[in-house]
Amino acid sequence: MKRILYFLLGFIALLSLLCSIAASCVTNGALLKQGFLAYAQTGHLNVPASRYGDYAAAVSDYLDGKTDLPRVSAESKMIPAFSDKENAHLADVRRIVACLKWIRWIGGGGVIAVIAGLYLTSRDRQKLLSSLARGFALAALALLMLATVLAVWGAVNFNGLFWTFHQLVFPNDLWLLNPNTDLLMALMPLPFFSWYAGEMAKSLLPVLGLMALLIIAWLRTSKEAKA
Repeated sequence: MKRILYFLLGFIALLSLLCSIAASCVTNGALLKQGFLAYAQTGHLNVPASRYGDYAAAVSDYLDGKTDLPRVSAESKMIPAFSDKENAHLADVRRIVACLKWIRWIGGGGVIAVIAGLYLTSRDRQKLLSSLARGFALAALALLMLATVLAVWGAVNFNGLFWTFHQLVFPNDLWLLNPNTDLLMALMPLPFFSWYAGEMAKSLLPVLGLMALLIIAWLRTSKEAKA
């Protein structure tokens, strides 16, 4: 039972780090603008590339909870950047971002509190630390295996991964937008998401490296203890 607890503590702690980085990437206006400039096709909707920075800021500020609606300036006033359907989808995305932030704070803070409680009440702190190291290492191994599966899936069939993700995460079909009529989809066509996933993966590399180090350290200490 304790082994399961230590594994869950490690899993939640590492997942909190991943969620924190993911939330930061999704609300990064500069990264959105970079992607828009590289992949957006909005000429038919009368939105020039010179306005991409405004739309990137509108989306990132909204997803970060800073505004009640994505808005851009037009004729000296602020107007909604997207249609009602597009805004409804962005509202779903904002709830996901909020969930990522909650996982970051509640998950990370909860793990620290539980470990502190276990350490203060433990009669054998050395054994506790050893068990925690094992739990964190196994959690890291599980997450790395999951990350590997997703990376291979994305490399082989990104369209399938993209579709499956949206089917699992969104409770409606509002994400099924038309790039010919919906500006949000014209700004973010499928190649944009493929690129964005790669940029997010780069941001996650330090945490993935930390997971690999946790596994290596646990394996080496386990061998030394047996010897």
